[in-house]
Amino acid sequence: MGIDPGAGGAVAVVGEDGDAYTWDYPGDAVAVGQLLVEILSAHMVSSVAIERVHSMPGQGVSSSFKFGQNFGSWLGALGALGIPVITVSPKKWQNEMLDAGTGDTKERSLSMARRLFPNVTLHRKKDNGRADALHLARYARLAQKTGKV
Repeated sequence: MGIDPGAGGAVAVVGEDGDAYTWDYPGDAVAVGQLLVEILSAHMVSSVAIERVHSMPGQGVSSSFKFGQNFGSWLGALGALGIPVITVSPKKWQNEMLDAGTGDTKERSLSMARRLFPNVTLHRKKDNGRADALHLARYARLAQKTGKV
């Protein structure tokens, strides 16, 4: 499983067979827990990669705090459910999971996810949260196979 914890983020599950599923951020801590229970009842999840968040220059105090709350909601729910979590910086997972190239990482992420997961709806630019979650799920799978979990 992969999680982009931003307000426009998403969660994704990529199966052994390559099937992929995405869900948009549900909006609050209770909904996060409920969504994870639903996902875990339908899919076998053995590890999760979640993007490590931090404040950004120019980002307001309120938005930074909300971003941290979202991250904490995901971590708390995953911890309560006993799911191992890998926190990974955007730069690290992007370097390992995205095709080499230049330009906007959001567009590169979307473009690659569209190629790898044609069954997932990724038509809009704002679907980059889903694309990132898919790549984070791929990162979790790779980390598990190489013993990094």
